Amino acid sequence: MPASTFLPTFSVCILTCDHPEGLQRALQSVAESTMPPHQLIVTDDSSGYATREMMRRDYPDITYLEGPRRSGAANRNRSLRAATGSHVLFLDDWTLLGPTFLQQMTECIADDHIRRATAGCATPLILTGTEVCQGQPGRPRKPAFLGDPTQDYRRGERLSSVLLHSAVFPRELFEHVHFDEQLAGGYDEFELTGRAVQELGYRIELVTSAVNQRLPATRPAARAERAGPACEAARLYVACQRYRRGHRRPVKAALFLLLALPHALGRDLRTAGARGAGDFYATAGCLWQLLRGPRTELGERAGTAGLGTPLPRD
Repeated sequence: MPASTFLPTFSVCILTCDHPEGLQRALQSVAESTMPPHQLIVTDDSSGYATREMMRRDYPDITYLEGPRRSGAANRNRSLRAATGSHVLFLDDWTLLGPTFLQQMTECIADDHIRRATAGCATPLILTGTEVCQGQPGRPRKPAFLGDPTQDYRRGERLSSVLLHSAVFPRELFEHVHFDEQLAGGYDEFELTGRAVQELGYRIELVTSAVNQRLPATRPAARAERAGPACEAARLYVACQRYRRGHRRPVKAALFLLLALPHALGRDLRTAGARGAGDFYATAGCLWQLLRGPRTELGERAGTAGLGTPLPRD
């Protein structure tokens, strides 16, 4: 296909869990997009049947999948197996698609395709937009030394992370990597984009004018998923892997663990007193399981795990 005629097609995958009202709002925002998606997929991790009944009654033409009900990563991996577009956007039932978001992403991808064809550059591209939540703008943040995503990127700095619900991925990326279902707290997103940039040579570019709206999550599970030993272990694991993939890999990874583990212990003790020692022990145990596990195989299994029999609803 000539470069000038290339247009991407988008599979919009919406994760939902016990929030049919939010799902309705998300679906309405997609319907109001100035550019309709090629495909719309809803993957449902709900514990009841209200969402399924709503989808069958009100949205019979939209692809509806039973989710694996294990994690957001497992849900996304499930939806990927059904995606057919050239690019994939992941939303959830707390996100509203911006009216011109897909149109702006289409223009950026088409322009990049022309540049790559002209210059002979084959480096694939991931695009990330921005978001607004209760009037506050949000952009991708980069991890600090200890793995917390708390730092702003400097102007011109190479991006290695995205805002997941405002990011467009080439579907071909997921032929090589998947969301790691063993990582809690959303750190599977950082692991995936880190591997895409450091191992597979992908570029990440920011499109500041492409904005989605993020609604404040009030579900207790949504707030709790970024806390606890499993989340802390995921943060440490992803940071360690980032240093392992970088320059002078063994030295940086070893130095990171020597500094990060005492820091984690100190933080737990300051936060919870003597009980913090137990929290640290749980974190260290989770981290050990992540470090000793066959991560590549786990990632590959993640892509097919979502096709298994879902866990029974209560």
